[in-house]
Amino acid sequence: MKYPYVIIDNDEKAVDDLRGILKHFPGYYCRGIASDEASAIDLILEQTPKVVFLEVEVKGLHNNISGFSLLNELKHYLNELPDVFVITRSGDFAIQAIKNDVVDYILKPTNRGEIRKALLRYEKKQATATETICIKSHGDYRFVDIEDIEYLKADNNNTDFFMKNGTKISAFKTLKYFENTLPANFTRIHNSYIINTDRVSRIHFGKSKCALKSSGEIVPFSRSYKKNVESIKDVMNRKSVLEF
Repeated sequence: MKYPYVIIDNDEKAVDDLRGILKHFPGYYCRGIASDEASAIDLILEQTPKVVFLEVEVKGLHNNISGFSLLNELKHYLNELPDVFVITRSGDFAIQAIKNDVVDYILKPTNRGEIRKALLRYEKKQATATETICIKSHGDYRFVDIEDIEYLKADNNNTDFFMKNGTKISAFKTLKYFENTLPANFTRIHNSYIINTDRVSRIHFGKSKCALKSSGEIVPFSRSYKKNVESIKDVMNRKSVLEF
């Protein structure tokens, strides 16, 4: 799973410390930093992160010192809020955190051990929750097993899912959205394509194409994403019993 995140904090040292710690955790990558609520809202709406690390003692929209008003404001614009970790110096906001359904509550100063425990708890819940996903289109809710998805293709601002049984399901979200939310075995190989690397049967670097197992579909990859394809090849080599 990939975890694009943003940090909302006006303490530069705390931000640097947290980013330094998060560099040790694969899959977490920073989409931006904001020091007040107004800029935080713009950042979250623009970058659509999966995770927000929130210092609740930041200046709010109405000069109130509480980052929780940020979450209430976001509900006006988003159907689904990012997952929020509160990181602050005081335990005084714990009850508010529970009411706002935050993922975890971490006290400053942060250290790698506490962050690791919080992320492992979070990822364990995510692994259980993402075995099946819901794809919504025109009021039609389709519940599919992630392992049955072979690849995704961009269709303007929509995304088409191609399943291993040959069917296609359309979703009203962009390919970029799914790039950020699907598990790590889904890799972008082209501006228009994401593939399930567990379904790859062949990679042809000369023709810049990947073949998929069940459907036999051939999916192109572009030069700008060649490093991603090389990483897929390396992972598949490590899983192989023999290489001739």
